[in-house]
Formats: sequence, C-alpha cells, structure tokens
Amino acid sequence: MGLIRWTVLILAFLGHAGAALLYARSSADADVRGAIYFSSKLVVNAIPLLWLWRFERHLLTLPKPTWRAAGWGASFGLVIGAVITGAYFLGLAGEIDAGVMRGKVSSYGVVDHFFWFAPFLCIVNSGLEEYYWRWFMYKVLRRRMGMWPAAVVSALGFTLHHVVVLSAYFPDVGVAVLLNAGVFAGGVIWAVLYEKCGSIVGPWVSHMLADAAIMVAAYDILFCR
Repeated sequence: MGLIRWTVLILAFLGHAGAALLYARSSADADVRGAIYFSSKLVVNAIPLLWLWRFERHLLTLPKPTWRAAGWGASFGLVIGAVITGAYFLGLAGEIDAGVMRGKVSSYGVVDHFFWFAPFLCIVNSGLEEYYWRWFMYKVLRRRMGMWPAAVVSALGFTLHHVVVLSAYFPDVGVAVLLNAGVFAGGVIWAVLYEKCGSIVGPWVSHMLADAAIMVAAYDILFCR
C-alpha cells in the first residue's frame, strides 16, 4: 500500500480522537462546542466514503440486514448490557461523583435534553461508529493483515477516541482505565460480529443495546443521585 494510502489511513485512525480533543476539551460555551462537535463529526466521518470512492470503490457495499445478523447482535448486546449495568450498580456507582458529573455534562446541555440525547447516542451515534470502525476501518485492515490483527487495531482506534472523551469526565484513573478496557473489548467483539454477520447490522444492534445500558447508568447518575 502506497504512502498516500497509509497517510490517509493513519489520519482516519486518529481522526475521531483528534475531533474529541477539540470538543471535549474546549472551554467555549455550549453552542460553540455543539457546533465543533457536529462539524468535526461530519468531516471525520466523510473519510471512509472518500477513501472507498478514491481507492477501493469495489468495497462500497450496503449493509445486508438479516434476522440472523440482528439476532446475533441482540444476543451479544443483551450480555454486554447486563455486564455494564451489573458493573455499574454493583461497584462503579459508588466510585463516581454524581455532582461533578452533572456539572460537566450540564455545560453540553445533556441534562436538559437527556431524552433527546439518549436515543441519538444509542441509535445514530452507535450507527456512525459501526460505519466508521467496523464497516470501514476493520474492513480495510482485514484485507491487509488478517482478521485478528485487524480486529485489535480497529478496536485500538475506537478506544483511543473514547480515552480522550472519558478522561474529560472521569478524572479517577482507575475508573477511566476500566471503562476504556470495556470499550476495547467491545470493539474487538463487534469486529468479530461484523466478520460473522458480513454487515454492520449485527454489531450495530449489539452496540445500541450496550449504549442503552450506559444510558441507564447515566440517568441514575444525573437524576437519581
């Protein structure tokens, strides 16, 4: 693979983490941060389409929604969701300062618009992440380094983005490391699901259910503590 392709792929690997540095660490007001968030997402999420159109147009395939893929995704998603909610209510809840968390997310308008934010995160954002990290990054790497290396590398890029975001909200290093280890495990699982299902439908359904469990924990932090 030529230098230009490797350069674009590395930029894609780092793109979401770089965007997160802009909006998660910004000291601007909520409207400006929101504009930074959506504009950076738009630019970074255009990279896969530009790559595939320019270099590998034959890989531009639409997801194949099947009940089998959705069933696999739901099965894994329910297990992951149970692990998340169990870990939160049985341990992590006592390690998180709810007041500090409310203060941090209030500046983004999340508390005031939680019931709009939660479905967006679970459905739209999870879909965009599966499109980016499994449909594009994993698929491109899979053709060059095999299934498991591609699963690990794509999961590392997926985790790097979350390292930036989670470190802004969880100053406790132990909690942040645990959460990011979970993100990495999820990235590997969803890459394997993509391999098994042949489309992002399976990992997307699983990802939605995992994010729904996270939103249960978020609701408890923001409104019940």
